[in-house]
Amino acid sequence: MGLIRAIVFSATLAVALAPLAALADTTPEHAQAELANGNAQWDLAQQQVSDLQRQANDSAANERMIALLRSEALRQRSLNMIANSTAMEEIAAALANAARANGDFNAQNELGIAQIKAAALVANVDANIANATMLAQLKGRFDELANARAQGAIAHQAADFITSVLAERNMSNAKQIGQEQADAIHTPALVNEQNGLAMAATDLLATDVVLSAGQVNAGSAIVSTQTKAAAILDHAAASLKNAQAMAANAH
Repeated sequence: MGLIRAIVFSATLAVALAPLAALADTTPEHAQAELANGNAQWDLAQQQVSDLQRQANDSAANERMIALLRSEALRQRSLNMIANSTAMEEIAAALANAARANGDFNAQNELGIAQIKAAALVANVDANIANATMLAQLKGRFDELANARAQGAIAHQAADFITSVLAERNMSNAKQIGQEQADAIHTPALVNEQNGLAMAATDLLATDVVLSAGQVNAGSAIVSTQTKAAAILDHAAASLKNAQAMAANAH
């Protein structure tokens, strides 16, 4: 029993240590079949590589188109921001000018009101002076003339104050109110315009970034495909080379 086991073990060990080539089918027919299979694998690999390259080109084109569309959307939004910001500033500027013009108009009204008040104030005293002058000439009532002239002097001083100091103060106040209203309208619009221009500039800068990213993604698609294609061709080429070697040895 032990002898039989020893024989079986020896035979198994001999087979295991024998060269693989000795066990392989080396007939010309088998070699030709392997060669045909290698050529078929090579043709298939070339077709696969062609398909991969086409897919890679399509992917790269898609990446570039997506980047272009995104950049165009950003550029259009930037242009819209600039247009809107500028339009809003122009409207605010027009309203501010209207507020200042209204302030000037009110200032002129203040001057007109002051002049009317002053004219009304001195009209009575001038009439009184004229009457007192007549009475003084006709009846010698010079004290009434003196009193009328004193009242007239006071009234004219008041009228001068109304048409000068008081009118100027009221006019300046009216213009100041108009300017404050103009500033309240225009200043926020200027700030918004600057913010809009800054955001627009950011979007314009982003368009370059998006386009660059599209180019990078397109290049990555090409490189990734080239790597896969090289691996496929290398494997097919190795198989074909082995098949050609077997065919040559068989002959």
